[in-house]
Amino acid sequence: MSVIPLSTRDLTRLDQKVLHLMGDRVVLKPLTRWNEAYKEFPRYVMEYLVARYVDPANPVPGQHRIDQLLSEHYVETDARELIKSRIKERGEYVLLGSLQVRLDAARDHYWAEMPALGDSFVRVSRKVLTDFGDVLLTGGAWGTITVEYDPGYQLRGRIYPFFVREFEPFQITRVDLEDYIEKRQQFTTEEWTDLLITSIGFNPGRYNPREKMLMLLRLVPFVEANYNLIELGPRETGKTYTFRNTSSRAFVISGGTATPAALFYNQASRKIGILGYRDVVFFDEIASTRFTDPEATISILKDYMQTGRFSRGPQEFSSQASIVLGGNIDTDVEQRKPASRYHHLFEVLPEELQDTAFLDRIHAYLPGWELPKIQPANYAAGYGFITDYLAEIFTRLRRLNFQTHVNARRDFGALTGRNQDSVRKTTAGLLKLLHPHRTPEDLEEDELVPCLELACECRERVIEQLARMPGGRTEFKPERFRLPPRN
Repeated sequence: MSVIPLSTRDLTRLDQKVLHLMGDRVVLKPLTRWNEAYKEFPRYVMEYLVARYVDPANPVPGQHRIDQLLSEHYVETDARELIKSRIKERGEYVLLGSLQVRLDAARDHYWAEMPALGDSFVRVSRKVLTDFGDVLLTGGAWGTITVEYDPGYQLRGRIYPFFVREFEPFQITRVDLEDYIEKRQQFTTEEWTDLLITSIGFNPGRYNPREKMLMLLRLVPFVEANYNLIELGPRETGKTYTFRNTSSRAFVISGGTATPAALFYNQASRKIGILGYRDVVFFDEIASTRFTDPEATISILKDYMQTGRFSRGPQEFSSQASIVLGGNIDTDVEQRKPASRYHHLFEVLPEELQDTAFLDRIHAYLPGWELPKIQPANYAAGYGFITDYLAEIFTRLRRLNFQTHVNARRDFGALTGRNQDSVRKTTAGLLKLLHPHRTPEDLEEDELVPCLELACECRERVIEQLARMPGGRTEFKPERFRLPPRN
């Protein structure tokens, strides 16, 4: 796609305000989408390159520079052996790609995993570990990687010739949450909502207030630890786009098979699974996801979704990863509601997930059928936060307890414990997104109520559907979740 130079486009009032207050942490979102071939790259990678090389007033030279960098230094799967040869012949080579580090306790050695080389036993320098160990040991990062070739290094009789000498991440690793919160105070709620929607890649002008709140609900798992969400809706409404591109700390499982070793802990390799080091795990195309040893896997998941802990063998682990189930459901397009043939709205899930005890642990059911299909005009057209900056902010917001805001204002005594927990967590997450600057004392009623209403609605939908399931008719009864009264 072509992008009109900034000097010839009219900035909106919000764009001007964002640039004035936070010009060092925002990017013009359309600049990252000029080449359809780059869809495979995480959005934060493209935004890093755009922020570094592209002038919004004259974008083409910078875009050509990025084209050149990627063609020279990004490795396609079928070119791995060629790149290995170049590293050997030249002595060193600079790659663009992802890097993750693990500690091999049996060998007392750190290894880098480099998909660009198809090698998980690459040595890594002490400097890289010192400077970036925290991020590389907890999920990894994309960046520029300088790899050397040293055939003289042996460990236990085996040669490990590849060595990561230097690494420069594309990701922001240090942010100031207090400054972010202070800047929020200079925006109206409507402006801030539109900035968040733009930041995750969508055009807020194409969505009504209800649709914007649903899009923000998608983000609650990023800011609220151990949050469980389900969204079922028509295809092409941006579910996968949101979870794949909003944060490098999210992991997308796209259908296929999910194993206990991959999810929890691999007892053979003694390596923690994705639940142990990601903030969000998104099960995409959940209807086609299959679980090996489903009885054991779902049992562990149920315990984890309730307690934040899971066991494998004699070992127990804790995690703060949120679980999101996403999938497609047939809908009545004109009326924007699920097709009438469904007996209940969990019907599209795999049989092993149609377990009432498992589904009762879901905090909110997002009605994806209310969101419109994505068209070109639905993508962001203005300035938004650099994706990785916002992802780091979201990670820090996870550490704040906004359930105190909710408890200070509402009496939940009429709800069951699990319903209370669900409504509190959803409300707290929405408040973190919209009103991170508020304390329990100065939170306005008209700021709390929209978040609380959506939280009640989406938990009510869970209970209503459980009551329609054959296994839940005796345990669950449809009920209207009234707003909890004020304290």
